[in-house]
Amino acid sequence: METATEFGRSSSAKVPMRHAYEAFHLRCQAQNLTAGTCGWYKNRLRLFGQFLESKGVTLAREVTPHLIRLYLEKMRAAGNCSGLIARDYGAFKCFFRFLARERLIPQNPITLVEKPRMEDKIIRPLTLDQARLVLSKINQKRFDGQRLWTVAVIILDTGLRSAEVVGLRKDEIDFQKGVLRVMGKGNKEREVPFSTTAKQALWNYLLRRGDIPGQDLVFTSHFGRKLDRCWIIKAFLCLSKRAGIQGVRLSAHTLRHTFATQYILNGGDVFSLQRILGHSTLEMVQRYVGLANRDMSLLHQRFSPLERMGIVPGSRRRVMIQ
Repeated sequence: METATEFGRSSSAKVPMRHAYEAFHLRCQAQNLTAGTCGWYKNRLRLFGQFLESKGVTLAREVTPHLIRLYLEKMRAAGNCSGLIARDYGAFKCFFRFLARERLIPQNPITLVEKPRMEDKIIRPLTLDQARLVLSKINQKRFDGQRLWTVAVIILDTGLRSAEVVGLRKDEIDFQKGVLRVMGKGNKEREVPFSTTAKQALWNYLLRRGDIPGQDLVFTSHFGRKLDRCWIIKAFLCLSKRAGIQGVRLSAHTLRHTFATQYILNGGDVFSLQRILGHSTLEMVQRYVGLANRDMSLLHQRFSPLERMGIVPGSRRRVMIQ
């Protein structure tokens, strides 16, 4: 079968889209991107390819800026969040830049497509009372309940991503030093400290689970297989209904937000938080600082001694501020 590279380096090469996808997927693998990243690119480009086929487009050179804009608008009309649309735009940018660099298309259509604007959504972490309520609603007498409780405790204590928790291996836990060796985004390994409470939770869970021959993952299914991220999504969705949490969408990522916000509130600095969370820049961490500052302002209004005194002795009148 003829591959994309066999079409030559001519800008007039008529490369089928399926060959362009294969060439790009090979590029991702050659760059040693994670299996999750390669799979995500493949899935998003597959959906884009289905849209192109519905428009009668089968060659890579036939993709126009107008078609890309039509697809992004279709995603928006379907109710997809601005974050996913922006990530798809980034995937297309990487894909078409690769095709142009390899001269598989005469010109890069994405250069004429403006980046979609992202909505600046407010992060809504749990309060400590809500976090306690969530944990109290997990039945630890059942094995699956103890597993979920341990996952929730670990995320609340360390801020790990759901994929990092699911992929955690027993040899990556250092109980003596109190650190987890985590493989994060971009195959970047980091050490994440965890508390005595989380250590005890992990230890109790592993004792109950026991050894599984040929399996070194910490969290597994009833059949000893790797859990997928869909399990975490469904588990927290059910837990949210039991806890009756209002105004906050309960998820593993919400627990990550909660950890980060409480870390700042309790005196942690942004640079250590950045390393713990595995962020490449301080941009996201600064948002947690804003959340913490908002919470501190609310606490100040509640506990300020001057506010609790009412009229200050010696003052003649109260001033109404609008």
